[in-house]
Amino acid sequence: MQTPPTANRTVDFVFVDLFGTLLSMRGLDISCEALASGRGAEIAARWRARQLEFSWLRTVMNRWVDFDVVTRDALASAVHELGIPATATQVEAMTDAFARQEMASGAAAALAAVRAAGIGIGILTNASRGTLETVTRRLPIAFDYAISVDDARRFKPHPDVYRLATAVTGAPAERIGFVTSNGWDAAGAGAFGFRVAWLRSSDSAVVPRVGAPDPVVATWMDLPELFIH
Repeated sequence: MQTPPTANRTVDFVFVDLFGTLLSMRGLDISCEALASGRGAEIAARWRARQLEFSWLRTVMNRWVDFDVVTRDALASAVHELGIPATATQVEAMTDAFARQEMASGAAAALAAVRAAGIGIGILTNASRGTLETVTRRLPIAFDYAISVDDARRFKPHPDVYRLATAVTGAPAERIGFVTSNGWDAAGAGAFGFRVAWLRSSDSAVVPRVGAPDPVVATWMDLPELFIH
């Protein structure tokens, strides 16, 4: 889909992050209860931390595997660190828990309004191509683009990942909006030149001080006004 530039709107395309943004991670705590009753939240938090850490290390070290492998390895490390006796079979069975999470409240309506204004919408995610395809098939809204980091063989926040969006749309970075709840992702996208809406998860959440422009703090309800006008 090619959307012609329009002077009356701030961007021509809006991309959203997947895990923790388009898909809420609130249900991950419940999913992790299957591994140790009463410790679901603890497992989920450690799992997510190791998942991101491993993705960043693999990018810096140029040791590529897709995000499904990173996710499995991160869970195996998390339960080991926490002293939870999960078997390899249990870890493997839990690996797709991220992809099973529900769409964030308000996301569908906000993105539908953006798309109705003639702005192309897409997903730009660390998820593997296979996982991304599985998720998009069950979403209640159609996306014009669904981009996996598999095409860059690096993970966010590497600039090559954000560059995938400019490549598929043909638009310059400043004409692309980006929505994420992750501060590190907001920093990466902002440094690349995207117009970033940060869905700040809590009052204590911060964007890393890495020299990136400050994002606009927003909610899903704010997106139509932010990107259309």
